[in-house]
This record gives sequence, C-alpha cells and structure tokens, in this order.
Amino acid sequence: MFELYATGNYSLKKLVEIMYEEGLRTRNGNKLVKSRLASLLSNPFYYGVIEWNGKIYPAKHEPLISKELFEKVQLILKRKTTPKYRKHFPLFKGLIRCDECGGLITWETHKGHWYGHCNHYRKCSQKGCIRQEKVEEQIIPYLEKLNIKNERLAGWIKKALKESHKDEIEYHNNCINELKQRYEKIQKRLSLLYDDKLDGKITSDFYEQKFREYTKEKEEIISSIERHSNAQNKYFEFGINILELSQKAKKIYLKASEEQKRMLLNLVFSKITLNNGKLKAVYSRPFEICLRGVQITNEIFEPQFSIQKSPKKAKNDILLRLMDEVRTCLIGSSI
Repeated sequence: MFELYATGNYSLKKLVEIMYEEGLRTRNGNKLVKSRLASLLSNPFYYGVIEWNGKIYPAKHEPLISKELFEKVQLILKRKTTPKYRKHFPLFKGLIRCDECGGLITWETHKGHWYGHCNHYRKCSQKGCIRQEKVEEQIIPYLEKLNIKNERLAGWIKKALKESHKDEIEYHNNCINELKQRYEKIQKRLSLLYDDKLDGKITSDFYEQKFREYTKEKEEIISSIERHSNAQNKYFEFGINILELSQKAKKIYLKASEEQKRMLLNLVFSKITLNNGKLKAVYSRPFEICLRGVQITNEIFEPQFSIQKSPKKAKNDILLRLMDEVRTCLIGSSI
C-alpha cells in the first residue's frame, strides 16, 4: 500500500480498490473508506515508532516500512492535487516531450485511436501527429537492445556485480560500526539524564528538552543504521533485479496492461522525445549498466578482437570493464 501510493500514480480512491483486491478489508469484510486508508498511510507506527500525545517515541516492534518511504508518502498526501485514475488514458501521456522545443506531447483521440503532437506552447517547427501504435513500435527496439543473448555473458555480468559489491559492503559496515558507537553514547546520555532528574539535579523542563533532543538523534541514528543495513543487500539485489528485468523487458512490455507499461517505461527510460515522428529514448542510469554490458561483450567478441585474445583473457577484460561500469552507474544512482 505504501509502495504503491509513493509512486504518485494512485489516488486514494483507486488504492482502496487495489488493496481490497489484495485482501485488506474491514472486520466485516468490506472495503476501507478513503479516510481510513489515509489514516493508515499517516501512521508512523509502521516505520517502527509510537505516537503518544503528539510526541514520537521509539518502539521495539519490527518496522514494516522504512522511514524514507513513510516521509515520501506524507509529501504526496499533502499535495493539493492528487492523481486521478482514468480507465481510458493515453499510454504516453506526460512521458514524451518534443525533441525540438521540450514541450510535452499532447494526446488526442480520433476514431478510437490516440494521436500525439507537439503542443506548440513554445516556438516550434514540428508539424503533424503520430499514432500511439507507431510510437510503441519504436519503443520495442530500445527494449531489445538490452537483451544479452548469450547466457554465459549474462552470468559474467552478475559476477561483475558481485565483485563490485565487495567495496560497497565494506563501506556500509564501517558506517554501521560508527553509528553503533554513536548510539551507545546517546543511550548512556539518556540514562544519565534520567538519573539526574531523579536526583533533582535538573529541572523537569530541562529534562524534557534534552530528552527530545537525544531521542531525535537516536531515531536518526537508528534510521541511518537501517538504511546502511538495507543498502548492503539492495545494492547487489537492485543490480541483479535490473539485469533480470532488462532480459525480459520486451516480453513483459508486450504482455503488460497500459498502467504496467507506463511504470516500466518510467523505470527503463529517463527521457523520451519525438522529432517529426521519430522517437529517441535515453536509458535511466541503472539500465545503462545492462546496455554497456551488451556493448562491451559485443566489442570483445568481435572476430578481429577474439583472435588476439584467449577466452580467459577476454572474460577477465569483460569483468574488469563491467565492474567499472557497475560502480559508476550504481553508486551514482538513487537506489
């Protein structure tokens, strides 16, 4: 529920329907009302704390979501405009811009088909329109480019991901150790603060003030530890999942609903433009890894190149070059 709403693609009304289908219901088996759903999305309990009398206290229960995800949901809840779900919605609405002027491509329906054209809000020489199906035909080759046909080569890319993961693990472990030391210091301060209050060495107001400060710092440390702990696995899992998705991107796209297609396009591409009906797409940073993997392996296994190098040497070259690509792209991306 939190993950879906955080995408910004779902209204509360639509989310009520989806969560009912997933099995989230009232005690009587009915759908949740929108206000109840909004209340659940606003409850900090799910990221591991308890709210009491307007104050937040650390809790011992296991968090269901991260604090970052919770805060992202709160930002969307506070928006003045909420996303509206429409049954009949152009697939590429809001996803494609004019390559010349940068304006969004406007979509209109004629005789049951969607047609896109530049909105001409800025000075632009683009004329004519293009049918949605023609745009889809140009998307497919971009998805096909990501496919690594040789399974051994895909395995080598996975190995490169694992190798690059070693440095990442060491970095996060060092950060976690430092954070744990800070956590222990805060715990000692809270203990001493409580003793001073009992002994009458400090006033209640001063105790409350320092308690809030130390508790806030403690929450931030816990959140950072959780973030670094999750990142150790997410760094590698993210790369592997992106790699596996890239190998099935075309197949998934062709079978997906329009809503799922939009989500896939948002994930795979950072920018899509049209110039006189010709589509140009820029891959998002993680998918650059997959594309570079394909390009590197193709370069190394060109006939004239393979004569000069042994298979073992070629494999080592692939791993070294891919490790550099993985570090550059993954570390530079928001995972």
